[in-house]
Order: sequence, then C-alpha cells, then structure tokens
Amino acid sequence: MTSTQTEIVATYHGIEVPNAPHLGQTMITNMNEGSYERREVQSALNFIKKGDKVVELGAGAGVVGAIAAKNCAPAKIVSFEVNHKLIPHVKALYKHNKIQSKIEVRNKIVLSEPTPPKTVEFFIGGDFLDSGMTITKGQDQAEKVSVPVATWDEIRKKVKPTVLLMDIEGAELEFFRHADLSGIRVIIAELHRHIYHRPGMREIRDGIAAKGFVEDRDASGGGVFVFTAVTEKTEQTDENKGIEADQST
Repeated sequence: MTSTQTEIVATYHGIEVPNAPHLGQTMITNMNEGSYERREVQSALNFIKKGDKVVELGAGAGVVGAIAAKNCAPAKIVSFEVNHKLIPHVKALYKHNKIQSKIEVRNKIVLSEPTPPKTVEFFIGGDFLDSGMTITKGQDQAEKVSVPVATWDEIRKKVKPTVLLMDIEGAELEFFRHADLSGIRVIIAELHRHIYHRPGMREIRDGIAAKGFVEDRDASGGGVFVFTAVTEKTEQTDENKGIEADQST
C-alpha cells in the first residue's frame, strides 16, 4: 500500500470504511461481521424510501448515515455530530464512498426547546463513545468544548425532513418534549433504558404517540424503536387490504 492509498478496514452494506483513530478493533470486527448498530442499520434500510429527506442526530462514526445514503436513495441526509474530532473522518468516509452529494455532516447540537442557548458545553472522552454533555467517568480528563446550537424549528423549516434518525446518547427525552414532529413520517431512535429507566422511557413513548405516531413493535427491538406517523400507518394498512382483496378475487 502506497502513502496515497486509503486503508480500508471494513466493508458494511456496500460502504467501505477507511481506517481512522476512533475505530477500535471491536467496532471494525462488528462492521465486517454485520453486527455494528445492526438494529439501527436494518431499520434505516427498511424504512427510508427513495426521495426521503432525512435528519440524522448523532452521526457518530458516520457509518449508519452513509449506509442509508448509499442504499436507500434519499433526496438528502443532513447529519449532526457534536464531537468535532469525528467530523473530518466522517467527511472522508462520505468522500471515499462518493456519497457527499447525498449526505453532509455538521458540527452542531440540535435542540428543540423554545429558547435554546447559542452554545452548549460538551465533554470529549478518550473513546468517542464516552463523550457527552455529561459523562459519568473521566470528566476531569475529558476535553471540554463549546458546541454551537442549531434549533430544530430552523432545521425542520429548511430541510423539511420526512425521516428522523437519531442516537444522541440520552438527550432524546428533552428533544421529544419540545420537538414539533409535523412532516415526519418515520422516527428511528435508539433509546437508552439505563439512562431513562421505566418512567423516562414511558414519557418518551407516550409523548411521541401524543404527536401522532404509533410504535412499530415488529421493527423495534434491541434498544432501537421505530415510530410511524398515523397517516403513514393508515396508508400501509389500506394498501395491504387492497392487495388482499386482489388476491381473493
């Protein structure tokens, strides 16, 4: 391998993953074995349709969004990641796989509260999985950075998303308390039971239901939950009834 060649450490659903400092061996092995974020990836592949506009909150290593961009033919994916150290590697991932026209990543945090601050503090741990607005281990050694805020209302008006894909490590409850979800037909969210416990999980699920969504229990599992807008569910049911009627004639 010459110095100009890119070292590919994993291939996952057609996405080649270049080597990067944040990719540990376990993560690389899981990608090659098809188990990395398996539930989230499978839900994205099953529910994101051609022409969808997707907002991804919590891009992380960028792999889940990249898989969706390559395989689901969305019109656009706009991803947000608060850890600035990941941004150049995520952009390199997109560029290597020639999907940068379909997906972009922004180093901002998205807040849905009515009067959000301009910036928030974020702690970056040695392992990017140990980073967050609050972390329980190693906060004294973590790098504290100020992250610019993007408001959900502004994003919703500009992007007009139809799918919300999110894994934001415990910030989901506050987001769903205030977020206007109009225009969204599918929510794919990893929810963290160990953070919320039963009351918080109930509040999230009941709150999403109150905004016109139903949980797809067949698709949900392993900490990843899929919610579809009631109109979307109704259309699918009517379509299935039509197919059954055609088959019975």
